Amino acid sequence: MRTAWVWLGLVCLGFQQQYGAISAQPCSLGEAPLRLEVLTDPRQYQTRLAGTPAVLFVVDTTSREEVRNFFNGVYSESEVGDPQWAGDVATCSAGTTSADFRDAVALRINWLRALAGVPAWISLDETYNSKAQRAALMISANNAVSHTPPATWSCYTTDGAEAAGKSNLAIGSCGPESVLMYMRDFGANNYAVGHRRWLLYPQTRFMGTGDVPEHTDGPASNALWIMDSYGSQPRPATREQYVAWPPPGYVPYQVVSARWSFSYPKAEFTAATVAMASNGVPMAVTIEPVRTGYGENTVVWYLAGLDTSSATEWPRPSADVSWTVSIRNVQISGVNHEFYYTVTVFDPGTAGPDTVLPDVTGSAFPVVGRPNSYSYTQVRGATGYQWMAARRVPWTIVEDAEVDRGDIVSKTSAGYQARVQWEGYGGSTAWHLAHTEPVDQWLLYKRIVLPGQKTILQYKSRLQWATATQQARAQVSVDAGKTWQDVDSQVGTDGMGVAWFETRSVSLASFADRPLLIRFLYHYSGESYYPQPQAGWYLDNITIVDGEELIPEITGDVGSGNSFEFVPPESGDWGLAVRAQVYGQYWLEWGRTKRVSVSSNEPVLRFIAAPNFAGPGVQLEFSASNAPSGMSYYLEMTSALGNTWTRVSSAKLEEIVPGERYRFTTTATPSAPRFYRIVGE
Repeated sequence: MRTAWVWLGLVCLGFQQQYGAISAQPCSLGEAPLRLEVLTDPRQYQTRLAGTPAVLFVVDTTSREEVRNFFNGVYSESEVGDPQWAGDVATCSAGTTSADFRDAVALRINWLRALAGVPAWISLDETYNSKAQRAALMISANNAVSHTPPATWSCYTTDGAEAAGKSNLAIGSCGPESVLMYMRDFGANNYAVGHRRWLLYPQTRFMGTGDVPEHTDGPASNALWIMDSYGSQPRPATREQYVAWPPPGYVPYQVVSARWSFSYPKAEFTAATVAMASNGVPMAVTIEPVRTGYGENTVVWYLAGLDTSSATEWPRPSADVSWTVSIRNVQISGVNHEFYYTVTVFDPGTAGPDTVLPDVTGSAFPVVGRPNSYSYTQVRGATGYQWMAARRVPWTIVEDAEVDRGDIVSKTSAGYQARVQWEGYGGSTAWHLAHTEPVDQWLLYKRIVLPGQKTILQYKSRLQWATATQQARAQVSVDAGKTWQDVDSQVGTDGMGVAWFETRSVSLASFADRPLLIRFLYHYSGESYYPQPQAGWYLDNITIVDGEELIPEITGDVGSGNSFEFVPPESGDWGLAVRAQVYGQYWLEWGRTKRVSVSSNEPVLRFIAAPNFAGPGVQLEFSASNAPSGMSYYLEMTSALGNTWTRVSSAKLEEIVPGERYRFTTTATPSAPRFYRIVGE
């Protein structure tokens, strides 16, 4: 039960229903567990493995693009929201969560470890999972966190109590979200960032996760078993001698927290000093009290003025921000040491100077039934590629919600409908998103948009009864829905808001030629919200102005190389796009689409007169038939004995006239015999 919620009792004049904003129970963490024991046999649990990581991630943090792809391609796969919990607090049934959900927990842990430079080899142990699940049930049933739960607790079990003593514990969150909370390690009791230190402990091989989602009888909870039998084994190699968070190099802002840390095994940090500078400007820092007993010895600090009491998101930087860190007076085996490194916080949704998209090149005028070869630029670290051929159709749809065409997928909480009557802009129906509970709600448009330089996303919007922490966002995705970028946003007014629909028009020119998905996200960022089903965001008349729809019909995988072959099945307007794969299984964003016009007949190009050598250069005349307007033509030359053709002139014929004569002129007269040919693309 959300007993901590407070009704503010805001009254809406002109409405028969009272509207009030409430504050949500935030996620909280107990103090991290101290090491209780060391199991000496590292083989003790090997027979209980739930599986080993499919990929042992290694990432070069000195490469912005490699880290950007690592985040967009891999981290996004750990965003699994529904645990499919099969338990029941009322009967004290711990239940289980889905394998996909548990895999997402392991994936997020290994992603974080890889970025930190420690072995990303964590596997989930089935026995650990089972006991941690019982601990999570106890936390949720009692709405409390304890590493030593009393036997008087509801749903108490000895297995759950054992897990509570060897696990990171969270209330108000579960699964991958809890893993991120442990990395942020907020709260006055977590000044030593013990949860983070256990997650990044290099020796650890096996963990276990127990998760309960929010339910009618209690809050969400997580127990993450973090003490395995490998803790006393020799320390494995790490990327740096130390383990820092955030680590040296490029770091996505989404995983940066207020507290920064630096760990070194058996180091003495009581006299250590820390200095930071932002783009060369010194910044004041506060060093937390040093405490041992969690993983490796660590010094923790934060920028003066930052809030360490809550899981505050690091602000999204408008440009890359470099932070230099210097740590002095670190005692290691009685010797004084100094460490220096630079962290660059960046937005992985923004391409950098080293970004390479797999853009397609080749003929814009392929022929039906003929193989046409296309090449694409290769992406750093790619382990494979996929290409797509899709029909291009002018966008004519206006999604007015009067009829559910099945084009919109919704993720909404219980207590309201995503399509409501008597609330439409021009008709009787509109789309609707509300926060009946404080979690994100969204509408996803399944159709693929191909924008051009003049394309506009247009929709009618009415945001009413929303707080400043309830945000209405229009977003686009260039990677088939794995990650999202805001293109438009509105925030609540802490009151009634707009009285009627307003037109929102958003240019998509910056995404020209990129296959896009569109969604509308009603985001909750904390503090308070209006929970009434009638409050929230209403949308209507969603459309794309001066854009196209892509209807995929052909896809193919390319294991290696930088080319593919497209055999058009029919004439018409098509689009060709390629995306790269990393780590053998994770897809990145689509490159720019190559627009092609497929014809049923191959163009015929003929020389129609002998070359004219009068004057500088050589003049050659030709005719064209079955040639589409806008095709580019190239004159190529080679020697009598050679097989390498060189382009010496080009032309683009905007309009082809049958029987008309066209002329190429070279820039110089050759001194030796040459062969010429005409190529059309």
